[in-house]
Amino acid sequence: MPKININGKEIEFQKGMTVLQACELADVEIPRFCYHEKLSIAGNCRMCLVEMERSPKPIASCAMPAAEGMNIKTNTEFVKKARKGMMEFLLANHPLDCQFVIRVASVIYKTNLYFMDLINQDFLRIKEQ
Repeated sequence: MPKININGKEIEFQKGMTVLQACELADVEIPRFCYHEKLSIAGNCRMCLVEMERSPKPIASCAMPAAEGMNIKTNTEFVKKARKGMMEFLLANHPLDCQFVIRVASVIYKTNLYFMDLINQDFLRIKEQ
């Protein structure tokens, strides 16, 4: 079986898996909004960004096929900054009265925002005005 290095831990994965799926095997939680294993990969939300060795930009782990010898980091300052930027972009362009967010995902959505330290109260207050 091929191996991938995730946060310094070597993990065996099956051929055809994505980096996100390999991270799940390593018990590493990656935030995501658009990924579901039974749907085609869109990679639109970009919340699953991770750092890959020798890549100048973060990669969308849901869309990147895992490959032998990859070195992935999921919780660096580089990754946190990229995810924060994406979250702020998504929130700035998303209506606050969205019925999906209000009815289905409001509590989980906001909890994840604060848990990941991606956004603060000031940003939400500004957006609500």
